[in-house]
Amino acid sequence: MTGAISNLWRSLVALVYPPSCVVCADVQISERTRFVCERCWRNVEQARIPLPRYAETDDACAAGIDLDLSAWYYDGEIAALIPSMKYHNRPALAKILGELAAARIQPDLHAVLASSAVLAPVPLHPRRRRERGFDQSLLIAQALSKKWGITMMPKLLRRIRFTEKQVKLNAQERAQNVSGAFAIDKRFLATDDTVLLVDDVITTGATVSGCATILKAAGFERVYAITLARTDSSVSPTAFTATS
Repeated sequence: MTGAISNLWRSLVALVYPPSCVVCADVQISERTRFVCERCWRNVEQARIPLPRYAETDDACAAGIDLDLSAWYYDGEIAALIPSMKYHNRPALAKILGELAAARIQPDLHAVLASSAVLAPVPLHPRRRRERGFDQSLLIAQALSKKWGITMMPKLLRRIRFTEKQVKLNAQERAQNVSGAFAIDKRFLATDDTVLLVDDVITTGATVSGCATILKAAGFERVYAITLARTDSSVSPTAFTATS
């Protein structure tokens, strides 16, 4: 009975306040998502995919990261969807975007992934998770794990120090902000060659670089950064508002 009442209440709320696209405010929401209109979702599906960045050949690759793969550039519809996910309590968007990201990234990843690997989300501090209500990187990693059939280790990394949000910090400040913020759970031995480090957005790479340092010190040979979106490296990081 409680479930029926809850469903009725949601239907009444939707009747009075119909859901609208979080990108353009169109009320004709796509049947494939609960948050975006069909036109905006097609743009998400058809958006260009960033080229892989390899440490050996690309100076923009973050320190300690051997390969950087992103499903989108952080612009257009994606630049609206990710903040909406994180700051407006839409955890379901993490799953939806994670599933589509898996398909977009898979060809480039499988072309180089010749050894055993595990997925590890960049962890939120417990305080930040309580504030937000969910961990977006964990949800994205779960979607990738399911699509790729790769084991996820959700507790491999821990955030041991609460940090200021990276949003308004420059590159140097970001690196200082996350310095010493991560630790590895010593119960997990480095039995796999490669860690696929999952986050929502990569800007300067300070966060994934901090994690990579810890992982390689623990014995992992390679760390690949896997993110939903990559910002334009030619733009100041303080211009963006979605990075964690």
